[in-house]
Amino acid sequence: MKKNILTIVIMAASIINLVLTAVLIFSVMPAMNKTSNLIDKVASVIDLEIESKNEKNEQTPVENLEVFEIPYEANVNINLQKEAGDEQDHYAVIKGIRVSFDKEADGFSDVKGLIEKNTTYVEDIVKETISSFSSSTISEEKVKEEAVKKLQERYDTKCIVEISLPGFLVS
Repeated sequence: MKKNILTIVIMAASIINLVLTAVLIFSVMPAMNKTSNLIDKVASVIDLEIESKNEKNEQTPVENLEVFEIPYEANVNINLQKEAGDEQDHYAVIKGIRVSFDKEADGFSDVKGLIEKNTTYVEDIVKETISSFSSSTISEEKVKEEAVKKLQERYDTKCIVEISLPGFLVS
């Protein structure tokens, strides 16, 4: 008789465990997924970067960098996007563009030669990138990152690792 009672207790505990597991899977897990999606959306809206630390540490050594400069004779003013309710014109000022190449990357000499022959694409991409921001959303770092991504896509290479904007100023 003790064995039958013990079997019933074990069976009841197993059924309760099964019911609680089902509750956990069908009620808690979807809520956790929704919360995770919400956090991802909020992070992307406020422009937080979610990336591993390994990616940031993969910088090109200074001795592997070669810089090509596109100087301007005078300061260049680039109009920024207008914000709602702001009637004043805002613009960014640059004195030139410096493109840094990784000498060890594939296609370095080809891409550098193309850019040296015709700087128009680099100038257009940088100006287009700057003009896509408004006075409250622009920062030199954001412009540099976005312009490098666009240049890498345009020339289909990873040898363009950085740009700098001498005299960058927002007014």
